[in-house]
Amino acid sequence: LRHTEKMAGEGNGSEKQLQKLKTEMEKEKLLLEGDNWYLVDISWSEKLKSYLASRSRMRNEYHPGPVDNKPLFKADGSDIRDNMSENKHYVLVCEKVWELLVNIFGIIEGQEPVKSKVVEYAGYRYMVEVYYIEFRFACANNLGDIEKKKFSNFDTLKQIEQVVRHQFNISDGEKTRLWNKSTADNSWGKLPDFLWREDDTVDYVGLCNEQLIVIEIMNHDSTWPTKWNMDKRSSVCYTSDTAGKVATGRGNTSRLSQIANQLEAAQLFESRVEAAREDLKEKHKSELNRVKEKQSKETAAFERDCVTNNKKKKELEKQLQGLPLPVPASSTPKCPVCLETMAPPARIFNCPNGHLVCGACKPRLTVCTICRKEYMGRATGMEQMLRDIFKTQ
Repeated sequence: LRHTEKMAGEGNGSEKQLQKLKTEMEKEKLLLEGDNWYLVDISWSEKLKSYLASRSRMRNEYHPGPVDNKPLFKADGSDIRDNMSENKHYVLVCEKVWELLVNIFGIIEGQEPVKSKVVEYAGYRYMVEVYYIEFRFACANNLGDIEKKKFSNFDTLKQIEQVVRHQFNISDGEKTRLWNKSTADNSWGKLPDFLWREDDTVDYVGLCNEQLIVIEIMNHDSTWPTKWNMDKRSSVCYTSDTAGKVATGRGNTSRLSQIANQLEAAQLFESRVEAAREDLKEKHKSELNRVKEKQSKETAAFERDCVTNNKKKKELEKQLQGLPLPVPASSTPKCPVCLETMAPPARIFNCPNGHLVCGACKPRLTVCTICRKEYMGRATGMEQMLRDIFKTQ
């Protein structure tokens, strides 16, 4: 990913591209082991936010220019600065967002992307590893030829051995072993040792930055050409001829020192795991308290709303009882003769079949105009019902 600098006019990007970038930046991204994330200088990131938040016609005024991570590097540009922290010196963006940034804005010519990988630590957590550890390497037959290489704190001893073999062009058929020189007492120790396995990580073993690691190649007769002595006064490789001249007690003392260092590294790892476990417990406890407090507030608010709604309901019911009911005109019977509505206080008569007629038309009729039967008398039930409806006595 090496791109040349684009001018502001060339790197505006279409509205569709900018909207896609904004959407991707707002998404919550999960950390997955092995994924690539990129560092972006915090100052350039703030300019980008202002640019995306501005209106389309004013965007040129806020254009951030090409991605510029110069503040993240040392003065000589050899590596990123030490002791930087996220959201203070830089922000982390996923690979998809980085590709959009480079496609839209470009990157300052000559600058390499600052890429970091997601690693697993403490057995259940994930993090973006920004800073790597640097080792010095040498071959046992030429300790003066030292190479340097950076590794993840979570690379295994097996992975280190493979890189060193490639560095010194050692074929796959040749058997090798690694030794490391302790920075504490200048002694040598074999990697992996009886306390370590090939799949143990740099962090677990407790290797330090700038530590010297030496690779030794087995002879064709299946013997090792050298025997490393743990003499605190020297850092050289002792051959089998000189190894017998070294006092046994001194070697045993250095060996005990190495075992002590290994045990200390194991205890340090255990304390880190315990600290991570306690930290997780505290976070769970804090989150549980937060949820309980939120539930308590929501329950109290719900109960207050219920009381308020019940009061309003009772008030509305009282108001409703005091209001006269509207009577639709279609619900009041009409006289089939004069077609007038027979509302109170009109008198109403009916025939045996229940057909109605008003009191004004009744004297002019002898029989029902519908079924031709004689009228029986007053329809008092209908009159009472209409009085109740119209609230008329």
